[in-house]
Amino acid sequence: MRTRTLIRSSSATAMFFLLAAYLLFLLGDALTLSVTRGYGPSALGQASSALPFAAAACAGSAAWEAARLRRGRVFEQAPVRGRLGIALPVLVPVWLMGVGGMAVAVAVSSTAAGVVPPLSHAGMLLAHGLLLAANTLAGYLLGSRLPGLAAAPVGLLAGFVLMGFPVSWDTPWPQQLVAGGFGDCCSVDAVISRRAVGVAVLFAGAACLAALAVIHRATRGSAALAAVLVCGAVAVAAPVAEPLGYSSVAARDASELVCDARQLPRICLWPETADREGVVRQTRAYAARMAEAGLPVPDALTQSRRPGPGETGFGINAAPRHEDLAANLAHAVMPPVPECARTAGRFDALPARGPVEAWITGVAAQSPPREGRFTPDDAALARKVLEQPREAQLAWYEANRRALTACDLPPRLDTAGVGR
Repeated sequence: MRTRTLIRSSSATAMFFLLAAYLLFLLGDALTLSVTRGYGPSALGQASSALPFAAAACAGSAAWEAARLRRGRVFEQAPVRGRLGIALPVLVPVWLMGVGGMAVAVAVSSTAAGVVPPLSHAGMLLAHGLLLAANTLAGYLLGSRLPGLAAAPVGLLAGFVLMGFPVSWDTPWPQQLVAGGFGDCCSVDAVISRRAVGVAVLFAGAACLAALAVIHRATRGSAALAAVLVCGAVAVAAPVAEPLGYSSVAARDASELVCDARQLPRICLWPETADREGVVRQTRAYAARMAEAGLPVPDALTQSRRPGPGETGFGINAAPRHEDLAANLAHAVMPPVPECARTAGRFDALPARGPVEAWITGVAAQSPPREGRFTPDDAALARKVLEQPREAQLAWYEANRRALTACDLPPRLDTAGVGR
């Protein structure tokens, strides 16, 4: 069959326009809402939210094509080509339709990010392509055994369920097989996990080989081979995916940080962070106010998920607002939750974390903490403490700091006696 005729007669041609319209007009907000400006991996991660819809379109269209071949009794006419040689030419346009849909999704998210996805995350595209191929082949097998009118809707529904529903399961590893965690990629401090990509590629590749074996020769032997391939892939992939949990991302290499060490504290930010000079300048201004008030200030702050020796994590996003930097800095210098609280399940001073963090924020910003970031009670207590003399404020802070480093010390949750 000529290529022009094949494209014109394929259900994938009409399905592509329907899929593209759905992605552009109904899923457009989901593809751009959480994208990180200037960070290419984030664009690919957000585009992955379109994968269940593209896979469902591939499965439904392939099922329709299988029903057409069966309805035309093509395989009963002693064709020169084998079953696989007949099936693949009609399935390639279906697969390309799904790839085209994903290309639309990547274009939308990349436009929002303002950057082209990097080659370092091309493994995500490989996983996308193999999963679309697996759904195409599986949809063809399903359509070859269903009545013509039921083939397309059943294939459409089955593809969406198999790709979209594992994300909602309590057991996390099945979603990794279908790239369900790719949508978590990527905040500015994260990259896609190679383990997650490998698991999805392994499972999708095995599913493709299994479907091809059954299409080539529909015998018990090929069915057994297909079962062995799929079960073997799951048996290998499950323990590899288990440590990932629900997430498919890993910490970004800290060597990509841009550090400013002209004065203390040393501040290391990712290159995509907006207004780095302004962030450094404002953070140091807040740190100077904290030091002047007698509070501890770290010597080094970093955006990395894994701070190195002597560094303190500074959890700001790629577009931080200057008015929020004081709260981020306050959170960075808060005492960590003691280990005894994790093991014994007791932490008497836990109610003091909010007021103390709100008070540190107020000291750094030299203004009362906002209730939008803190609870009304925590913000109100912090404001009362800020009205007291400096020595009384430090005494209140020190009492709560000691309590926060233990598990059985009571916190100081009022201002009674703060002025004494």
